Amino acid sequence: MGIFDNCLLASDVDGTILADKFVNPENIKKIEFFMNEGGHFSLSTGRSVTAVGMVLSKLKKVSPSVVANGCMIYDYENSKSLHEEYIPLEDYEIVKKVSELDMNIGIEIHTGERVFTLKRTKVTDNHQIYENLETTEITFEEVSKLNWNKAFYALETEQDRVKLNEFLKDFNCGSDFMNTIAFVDGETKYYCEQVPRGVSKAQAILKLAEILNIEKGKIFAIGDYFNDIEMLKTADISAAVAGSPDEVAQYADYITKRSCEDGAVADFIDYLTNKFSAK
Repeated sequence: MGIFDNCLLASDVDGTILADKFVNPENIKKIEFFMNEGGHFSLSTGRSVTAVGMVLSKLKKVSPSVVANGCMIYDYENSKSLHEEYIPLEDYEIVKKVSELDMNIGIEIHTGERVFTLKRTKVTDNHQIYENLETTEITFEEVSKLNWNKAFYALETEQDRVKLNEFLKDFNCGSDFMNTIAFVDGETKYYCEQVPRGVSKAQAILKLAEILNIEKGKIFAIGDYFNDIEMLKTADISAAVAGSPDEVAQYADYITKRSCEDGAVADFIDYLTNKFSAK
């Protein structure tokens, strides 16, 4: 028996295990140790199914993972979806209205394993290059016939995102809107994501734990940003990456001593190893 038998460790990707296309080799070594000791290591990311190749190429194995900020649970080993949540059909009209605003807003539609570009901008181009994301351009009429996991809005500035949030707050709908960012080539990129009401990484890791038959007390999570807060609060033991905003770190049981680049995930696994070996 391993010390992590039937335990689940869910890790955010950007800023947690992946730093500007770099995964610290110590992370890889410790993740292999965690899984060899009986644990399930899963990604928990806002990225789409096909946008985590940089991490998957480094790891020998990954357990079913949370993608699209909780809209999907995907089994990479068997290339199949285990669970999906969808934006209500009546909320598609919100995307159409956003596309008609006199603002430079790029729009992607994420549906299953596919991503479509509804409105292309420089920011969507940068986003797709950064995530090595292949997309197909599509019209609203065409994409409205599909089931959407999430709609992704890419903005030039924080001020643009504030204006978009002001526009979106007046809709009484079955969608939630979450603000996310990414650091690409030293620049901050501003995004807003439309997801089904109640969907989050937290909700998804609980569903994943149910699928994997994980017992209470054995759900661990690590993250670094605001969309990780609920996941950190939900996990039985959680960690925030060194340098995370205070508003995020306050919800973690442990703050890593190492940054993302220096091996934050490995640091957390060491912490868990010491904690469980002592039992």
